[in-house]
Amino acid sequence: MIGHDRFDDFEMMILVHDVSFERKDAKLTTKVRIVAGAHSVKTDSNSNGIFQQPLHLTVEQGTENLAVDLLDQHGRVLATLALDIAEHVLGPKSLKPEVVHNMKAKAGKSLRNPKIKLTMVVDAASDAEKGLLGGSSATSDVDILVRQQLRKAKEEGSASDASDAKSQSEMDVLKQACSGPLELFEGLGKTANVYVAALGPPNTRRWVLGIWQSKRDYDGKRPTELEVDLVKVESVRADPSRHHVFVMNYYDEDKMRHSLTFRRIDRARDVWVEILLLLVQKAHDHHKARKQEKTVILREMRKTTMA
Repeated sequence: MIGHDRFDDFEMMILVHDVSFERKDAKLTTKVRIVAGAHSVKTDSNSNGIFQQPLHLTVEQGTENLAVDLLDQHGRVLATLALDIAEHVLGPKSLKPEVVHNMKAKAGKSLRNPKIKLTMVVDAASDAEKGLLGGSSATSDVDILVRQQLRKAKEEGSASDASDAKSQSEMDVLKQACSGPLELFEGLGKTANVYVAALGPPNTRRWVLGIWQSKRDYDGKRPTELEVDLVKVESVRADPSRHHVFVMNYYDEDKMRHSLTFRRIDRARDVWVEILLLLVQKAHDHHKARKQEKTVILREMRKTTMA
């Protein structure tokens, strides 16, 4: 009524997951630019439309719209999306992750049905999944993204089991969060699409990371192509020279050292690294607890025998 701004300055993070569109020509290298008034941020260029890149943006009071532009490699706008800041960013009580938005293709551009998947975060201080990250070495960016992945896993696990999310254990949530598609490097620059998932008691004797050729094989409960004992994982590290790649080093049953190199598909690389590290730590805790339990049982049996 008196003409004042509807909100104060604030900082937000936008995770650009991916873009999709129909186009007759060959692959197109694109990037995403997000503009709020005088401030703008961009993703790195990508030829397959999968970015999984968090961007930080300052939104000053009085800014009305958030402009999301799809650019080609020369910086020309191919498609655009306008979001009302008060309605679409600050209006909802909680912002849903991985929301797909329909973009408007620019006239004269050979794009059809452009869409973009975004996760927007304004304040993540009250995330319920914070407890799972107690030993995490994640930075603030990755911390937010890991919490979102854990929240998503908890919701998916609750829906699939038709049970309350509160009844799920931390390992159940981590198992769900650690499932997804990856590209596995096979040597000489070749990669293969695989599906990975964590398996553990009571289905398996040990906590392992299973690798299948596809999600269909996993859902069909077909044998794994490879299983990695999580207790024998030496390290999970981001590749410093390739920002979408991470490496897992582990030992087999013969104590031979092996390495697996993956490239992310459905989430940021560092999210995979942090969740795998959490899962490895939980597997070690579970293994240690089982050893202690066996020790107690053996002591009781010896006491009974001596008596």
